[in-house]
Amino acid sequence: MADHDSEIDKIVRRLDSIELRLSRMEESLSTVNTDIPYNTIAEAPANEPFLSSDPAAEEETGLESQIGRFGLAWLGNIVLLFGITILTQYMMNLGHQYLSVIFGYAAAVSIFFLAKYLKKSNVHLAFMFRMNAQILLFYVTVRLHFFSDSPLISNKAISLILLLFIIGYQAYWSIQNRSQAFAAITVIFALVTAAIGDTTHFTLPLVTLTSAAIIYSYHRFNWEPLLVVTVFLTYISFSLWLLGNPLMGHPLQLIAEQHFGVIYLFLLGASYSSILFFRKDDTSTDDYLIGVTIANGILFTLILFLVVVRFFSTDYVSLFAGITVCCLVYSTIFHSRSDWNFASAFYALYGFMAMTISLYGLYGFPKVYLLLSVQSLLVVSMALWFRNRLIVVMNSLLFLTIMLVYLFSSKSINSVNFSFAFISLISARIINWKSSRLKIETDIMRNLYMIEGFFMMLYAMAQAVPKQFVTLSWTLAALLYFLVSILLKNIKYRYMALGTMICAAFYLFLVDLARIEIIYRILALLFLAVISIGISIYYTNRIKKPES
Repeated sequence: MADHDSEIDKIVRRLDSIELRLSRMEESLSTVNTDIPYNTIAEAPANEPFLSSDPAAEEETGLESQIGRFGLAWLGNIVLLFGITILTQYMMNLGHQYLSVIFGYAAAVSIFFLAKYLKKSNVHLAFMFRMNAQILLFYVTVRLHFFSDSPLISNKAISLILLLFIIGYQAYWSIQNRSQAFAAITVIFALVTAAIGDTTHFTLPLVTLTSAAIIYSYHRFNWEPLLVVTVFLTYISFSLWLLGNPLMGHPLQLIAEQHFGVIYLFLLGASYSSILFFRKDDTSTDDYLIGVTIANGILFTLILFLVVVRFFSTDYVSLFAGITVCCLVYSTIFHSRSDWNFASAFYALYGFMAMTISLYGLYGFPKVYLLLSVQSLLVVSMALWFRNRLIVVMNSLLFLTIMLVYLFSSKSINSVNFSFAFISLISARIINWKSSRLKIETDIMRNLYMIEGFFMMLYAMAQAVPKQFVTLSWTLAALLYFLVSILLKNIKYRYMALGTMICAAFYLFLVDLARIEIIYRILALLFLAVISIGISIYYTNRIKKPES
């Protein structure tokens, strides 16, 4: 009996212990549910028993589940789309055109209703069904006239109007639902319709309107990926038109006449340029806008090159003059609206590049070099106005390139030689004068201009004066540099004076003493000696003054 009571006591104690543990667990769960948010529970450490992950939840988010839910849904919809299109084509081949069209539209409408039915219970599958239905609707409508031996609608214009209605509805639905994916389908539908329209004044306006619509959607919904894709797709569509639209069975070659299509190219480039007006003040989109702008510039330039080669090879001055005006106006507007240097610099430089081509078309080589050197000074002046360092940097590199091309590829012209020399020195002086306005913290650009001016002045004088007076002219230039250094109190001109004196001495002993007449040798020697001694005396007195 005692043993029996002992066993009962053990059981009672065991039950009390279990009850105590259960009460503690309930208190712990109650504390978690009331004090800790749901997302915190999901992120809690796994070593706490009541926060351990659910195997069922892990299975739902695993790779197998993802493939089963989304991968197979995409696969099923793709297979369904191909199956319906092949079936409609098979019916049409059998001569049942009306039945084929009715079946295609009925299938599209059925999938639409199915997508609407699944909208609440299975969102991703409803999305795929709706996309499938829209593609099928567009495909069936295209086949009413195009790509058919015996079209059901013989009038091309009616078929295009039906396609435009579908595109309009698709665009409206995309905006209403703020769906970037369906907007992308709208872009594809529009560009395909533009291509199958196969006429300049239908294809290119539709391409341009598509770009404008996507720019609007970028401004309103910030659909950045869609804008990037559209930039490339619209320029590809423009290229297909220029190459004769091979998608419609035409031979792959540049078209014979452009029918003012270049106007739409300008509108396309201008529309993508307008995105810079939508820049955010927090600079968060600067890198994106720079990328889109550069891509737009490169694609526009490539197509413009083909257009010029094909249609304006002998009459491109007015075309590039128009680009110059537009770009400089754009640049001025951007500068007045924002202090972002990239926008104003990019279009200013592009405009001056177009100006260079226009000047070449007007005067040709080598006369154009004189105007190009003057243009460089104009660019520096605009950089001062815009307070833009990038323009100065790019212009200095371009100026150096043009000067080297002139020296190595053209005959010497005295006016051009001196223009390069003086423009270099004047540009250096302007940069030094307004360095704070340009926000230039180093003298690299100024030194580059001064070095260019130094060598070009030597070259210009050697080409302009008779051979026996080269040493005299260089010595005189050194004297002028020295006087300028005293007037402006600038040591760099003294460096140029010393460099010129050294060059004059080398030229005298290596060239003049071997070939010029004795009287000119004596004159050169005496002149160089006097100037050298005079400068030496100046330096001696200059050093003694602080000591005294």
